[in-house]
Amino acid sequence: MKEIIIIGHKTPDTDAIVTSLIFARFLQKIKKPIIGFLNFKIRVASPSPLNKETKFVLKYFKQKAPPIIKSLSDKNVFLVDHGDYEQAAPGIKKANIVGVLDHHKLGGLKTVSPIFYRAEPIGSSSTILAKMFLENNLSLKKKEAGLLLSAILSDTLKLTSPTTTTEDKKIVQFLAKISKENINKLAKKMFEVKSDITGISPDKLVATDYKEFKAGRTDFAIGVWETTSPQKIFQIKKDIFSALAKLKKKRKADFLFFALIDILEKNSTLFILGEKEKGLAEKIFKKKTKENLIFLPGVVSRKKQILPPLLKFLEKK
Repeated sequence: MKEIIIIGHKTPDTDAIVTSLIFARFLQKIKKPIIGFLNFKIRVASPSPLNKETKFVLKYFKQKAPPIIKSLSDKNVFLVDHGDYEQAAPGIKKANIVGVLDHHKLGGLKTVSPIFYRAEPIGSSSTILAKMFLENNLSLKKKEAGLLLSAILSDTLKLTSPTTTTEDKKIVQFLAKISKENINKLAKKMFEVKSDITGISPDKLVATDYKEFKAGRTDFAIGVWETTSPQKIFQIKKDIFSALAKLKKKRKADFLFFALIDILEKNSTLFILGEKEKGLAEKIFKKKTKENLIFLPGVVSRKKQILPPLLKFLEKK
């Protein structure tokens, strides 16, 4: 019997982990071969340790965390919450990709056979998955609904991110009713945990939500940290820049940006590591650098507001 590993991106967030877990249950419940065959064993895995918010969500809903897998080489894999090689776990180019469930841009994946593929320009992969339960007349348990709800609230910053759609809002109400969770109270608890930097080194902080991209021959990366207490990060600004310099060297990135996102005030501060980043950022965002920082009012989404202009500019070079 074939084994399929369901897995999120290499620095998993709450949406990636929850989608992996609940999609496994979806496959167990559905009675049609949506990924090409009926008989298979399902295994959920994570590419790396979970962040504080995700740990909180799993503990809150009494859900066991998936085990970590070091390589996808020679494995049958179903990718969730990402669809490109740069975001995937090690070994992806030697894996057999059987499916993708995502809400990001296309990323150049190649497969030898037709696969199941579903992607929508929507706020969260968990929203798409909740829709799939509804479309197939499958019921959601209270715990499952609560997990999906948490993931959507996390990815859309409680439905305030520009990535949020009408469908996200409808699904959130649907899931809140099933889970009997208070949306505001749950989001408040999650964001408090997300903002807690106790015990987190600057090196770990800048790498927790870090994604790599490719534009032509340019390799670049964007890290983000979402918080309700940005002042705590500014207090260790020198250490953050030191950690970013080490990360850029380690990852061999041509450019590296780090965005500190203020969840409450709905803005971002871009940390400018060097002259190359400064020149690029000032051209793209039409802002001047002050003390190696660029303030971006109204910018809270890497996927929709930071990445697209960077890709567009770099691909023209």
